[in-house]
Amino acid sequence: MKHCSIACVAIIVLTLSSCIGMDASARIGTDGSVDVSMIYTVSTAVDELGKLGARTGGANAAYLPLPVGQADLELAATRAGGQVRSWSRKDGNDSFTITAALRFPAAAAFALFLDPAGSHATYAEAGGKSTLSMTLFDGVNPADPDLVDFIRLAFADYIVAIKLELPKAITASKGYTVSGKVASFSMKAADLYASKTPVAISVTW
Repeated sequence: MKHCSIACVAIIVLTLSSCIGMDASARIGTDGSVDVSMIYTVSTAVDELGKLGARTGGANAAYLPLPVGQADLELAATRAGGQVRSWSRKDGNDSFTITAALRFPAAAAFALFLDPAGSHATYAEAGGKSTLSMTLFDGVNPADPDLVDFIRLAFADYIVAIKLELPKAITASKGYTVSGKVASFSMKAADLYASKTPVAISVTW
């Protein structure tokens, strides 16, 4: 099974209106800073799908929300107040893999990086508690079987994996498996992107 990376995001989703398969981990320090490492592999077919959607304004663009170029990733991180600490790309016969490490000064900046619009990734504080929420996928139109068939074929070998290491004990979670201060999420990308209903995760500490 290939581990790729929302993301996001993801990581990450990680993690936005939707994203390609991802293997991402984030550690939130006691000072609030966030260190992120992520690997995401993009098949040539999905890359072309994203490019087509970007040109036509169609829904296909949603399957490639994470920047695949170093300059684009650095711009996205900088706009959120963070920085890219390392970046590399490895090309294969039918795919390429991006490996990156980023740092953000606070969880709010990390959420802003994941989704500048604030609709699919949010960070909130209330009553001494912090909550990071992400919508990984909005759901696919069940009336579009051809799209579902393509998704299951294109993402068959990929998974979405997200791990968050938090500075305090976790008091509530949705969609994660919790062990101590660590929240983990894993799902086959084909199942995620073919879901008829939104897939959302959140954790409170």
